Amino acid sequence: MNLEKEIPFRTEEGYEYLVRFAEFSSNGINYEIPIVDVSIILMSCDIENNSMKTLNKFTDIIDDYLQCHNVVLYYYCDTAPIKMRATRNEKLLPQEFRSKLFSSMFNQKKFGEYILKEIRITDTERGDHFISLISNLNNADKIQLIESDLQNFNK
Repeated sequence: MNLEKEIPFRTEEGYEYLVRFAEFSSNGINYEIPIVDVSIILMSCDIENNSMKTLNKFTDIIDDYLQCHNVVLYYYCDTAPIKMRATRNEKLLPQEFRSKLFSSMFNQKKFGEYILKEIRITDTERGDHFISLISNLNNADKIQLIESDLQNFNK
């Protein structure tokens, strides 16, 4: 089964995105389920912010993919700068902000058939890493194994 997929879309504001699903190498570890990296890539220039409709589109695309594939999705938040409101009380690193946003997008949709696990890898040298794992509830044991292995990277 081909797990690779690219879905381009344009927002109402005119921003172009590509949601890419690509099989992830687990470095020889067999989790008995494919791990698929999901990337949300901005294809157009700088943007001010995304509407709730755009954020919902991301979750719908990911939901559609999970409906067709029994996998664990691996979402790694990047470190590119983010334009945040000056009035924002909580100061977050761009990667942490994206992680919280990604999780809240799913939690708001109340997808009852999925488990979403947020993982923070502490890295004092390069900055912390934020990862989300998403899969069907029946794969909770596999998510737990992957999380345990990822926690070994804490420094």
